[in-house]
Amino acid sequence: MRAIVALSLAACLVAPQVAAALSLPEAIVLAQRGNPGLAQVRALADAAEARLVQARSGRLPSVTLSADAGQGTTDLGGFFGFGRVDVSPRGAALELRQPIFTGGAVSAAVVRAREARDAAMAQAGGVRSLLTAQAAEVYAAVLGADEILRLHEAQVRQTSEIERQAGLRFKGGEVARTDVAQAQARLAQAQADLARARGDAARARARFQSVVGAAAEGLEPLPLPPPTPTSLNEALASAERASPTLLAAQAAARAAEAGVRYARAERLPNLALAATASTTRDKFFPGYRADDVTVGVKGRWTLFAGGAIEARVGEARAGAREAQAALAAARAQVRETVIGAWEDVQTSRALVAAADDQATAAASALDSVRNEVRVGQKPTLDLLDAEREALAAQSAVVSTRGGAVAAAYRLNALLHVE
Repeated sequence: MRAIVALSLAACLVAPQVAAALSLPEAIVLAQRGNPGLAQVRALADAAEARLVQARSGRLPSVTLSADAGQGTTDLGGFFGFGRVDVSPRGAALELRQPIFTGGAVSAAVVRAREARDAAMAQAGGVRSLLTAQAAEVYAAVLGADEILRLHEAQVRQTSEIERQAGLRFKGGEVARTDVAQAQARLAQAQADLARARGDAARARARFQSVVGAAAEGLEPLPLPPPTPTSLNEALASAERASPTLLAAQAAARAAEAGVRYARAERLPNLALAATASTTRDKFFPGYRADDVTVGVKGRWTLFAGGAIEARVGEARAGAREAQAALAAARAQVRETVIGAWEDVQTSRALVAAADDQATAAASALDSVRNEVRVGQKPTLDLLDAEREALAAQSAVVSTRGGAVAAAYRLNALLHVE
């Protein structure tokens, strides 16, 4: 008995492990984890965050240490009693500087960097949402292609059987050769459709691998479409609040306005509190020594720059106008896209209902035609036509259900709904 238990345990250990089924949420996580495009925009957002830290540092004190040392020869020609001698000049200075007034340049730089950071983060969120929609689309495409492939395989088997039965009935003198030829032609068409379905399934799997970064194996059944806004006005209002495209454009416009204030600040003076401690040795003549400590205010005011400052202000103003125009264009584009996506969701729901009704009717018609052909009331061609109509209806059900899920995810991606 113990030997049997041991053998059973060993068999469990060496048996191949069945891969866990992959759900749509898991596929979305995989797509977001390894997508290079998303990694790129996240890196840009990190860089924008670093620029914000740099801008904020303009408000803080800075400490600078400078030093120099050398070796040389000096000849004072008898002044101070020194002739030609070797010297080792060296010095060091430590300066603490605290900005007092920058004409608003530091504040404008901080605002500009913060808005640029927000724009970069909104763009990253937009890419993440679109990637979610792409993952849902390829997930539905693989399941749909596999189901349609199974339908075509069943169609080939069914058509082969019809062709065989037509041949037997022809030999028995029940039908004409035309029925056999038509059945053979439909079988060839079904085989061609099967080959096309296999190609579609292979392409869907390749696309899934590209987007998700994993093989499309063991996928769980397609879930229901995610919740979407209940009305178009609600969708548009949500887009106005959370659309990544619109948020990025708004932040870019605010950053451009801050850029104008930054450029204007060059017209004003800059003041800073400075404290310096320095030491000098052997600098001007042998044995020279000096130690200084100074505390005071340092300032700089550019009174004339040949029009350079005005040109930079004009450039910043033009950039602000461009950003406002881009914001208006983004708002119009988002509205148009959301309306289109909303209509796609409504259309997909109607198509699912219609496809279900069509499939039910086609299945009922096929059953009736099959019975009528069996008793000789209708020719074999009618059965072949009914088979094709049933296949088309079933394929439409698969396609429309996948399309409904993809349409819902696309709409939510525009609204940045996770």
